[in-house]
Amino acid sequence: MFYALNEQNAIDYVKTRPVYQSLFSGAKDLRVLDLAAGNINLIFRVYSASDPLNKSVILKQALPYAWRYPDFKMPQSRAIKEWEVLVMENKYCPGLAPRVYDFDREMYVNFLEDCNRHVIMRQGLMKQVIYPRFAQDIGIFLARTLFYTSNLYLPSDKVKEAVVNYTNPVMCKVTEDLVFTEPYKQHPNNHYTPQLEPHVCEVYADDVLYSEVLEMKEAFMTHAEALVHGDLHTGSILINTEQTVVIDPEFAYYGPMAFDIGAVLGNLVLAFASQESHAPDVEKRRAYQSWLMDTVSEIWHVFAGEFGRLWDSECNRDEWPAEGYKQKYLLRLLQETAGMGACKAMRRILGMAHVPDLESIPDEPARARVESLALNAAIAWIKNRRQVTSIDDLVAMVWDAKPHPAVA
Repeated sequence: MFYALNEQNAIDYVKTRPVYQSLFSGAKDLRVLDLAAGNINLIFRVYSASDPLNKSVILKQALPYAWRYPDFKMPQSRAIKEWEVLVMENKYCPGLAPRVYDFDREMYVNFLEDCNRHVIMRQGLMKQVIYPRFAQDIGIFLARTLFYTSNLYLPSDKVKEAVVNYTNPVMCKVTEDLVFTEPYKQHPNNHYTPQLEPHVCEVYADDVLYSEVLEMKEAFMTHAEALVHGDLHTGSILINTEQTVVIDPEFAYYGPMAFDIGAVLGNLVLAFASQESHAPDVEKRRAYQSWLMDTVSEIWHVFAGEFGRLWDSECNRDEWPAEGYKQKYLLRLLQETAGMGACKAMRRILGMAHVPDLESIPDEPARARVESLALNAAIAWIKNRRQVTSIDDLVAMVWDAKPHPAVA
């Protein structure tokens, strides 16, 4: 029988599962900590008081709604999707996703490796922490998860079966609404910093911009290229200076590869803009912004290099024989990444669920300037994406972006 976990019953529940013996060896000193800092799920850390770093587990439970937004009804089967995706990620990218110890279908609970030596990446970026392995790790993660679930590697009949298996209509509808529809018009779900009003009004009136957004929406809805994570932002990454771990794939479905790549890069644009407030020292700010943009560039180069290597060594050559097509494919993917990344950045400024990078800026005029800067960088990405020929073009657009004159 399903029931919602809480701090009072989580320990007794763990004692009924195999992990109690396999991980905790029947320890009597278990403790529980509520970690539900996100928008959707219940999350608890259960640990041994005598060895909290090595004997601990994360319980992630799917409710029939988003716990922070109870009116948002969501299927509990998303927990099953998450379990299946994590198994796949661990197969192709061991060490870059949390291990799954157990899954309880009746309770919709995933028992996950506790990455308790890591922080949520957003938190580190706001403090100007440099992560030397991140670009390499996330570039490899993207290349392998996307290549190995695509038609480039799998027989077409297997992909079609997977598309059906990973159909995720409710979660996809949430993305369609919150990323591609609501932020570009007056909608009760939207909110934004009041001083940003002049810029927002221009966005609402910009039919050219919205037509580009709708192209990305159509791609999101119809391009079943690979099994994408579906929510790969810097709040879905646990990190330290030695390791990157991607979490929270419950939005996974078969969609455009560029949606995952763009999500990562678009959130780094938000981090770049937010340094205008988080790093008041000019020299320190410029140095960290340079690292962020170098990271954007390196992610793409690592991704393209690994993706190209896999294409050369493991692609179904009978189906995709031409070298020239590989180059066209990667260029098209880069241009679409610019569009998707722009949408992922803009929705965090104009729409419903904002990010701590921006929301933590207490002074509203200062926050509006930062948001306007990020918004203009994103608009440049999506409007000019067809002229993009290298990742350097996207980096240059971010450096060239300025806030709207009305909020500067």
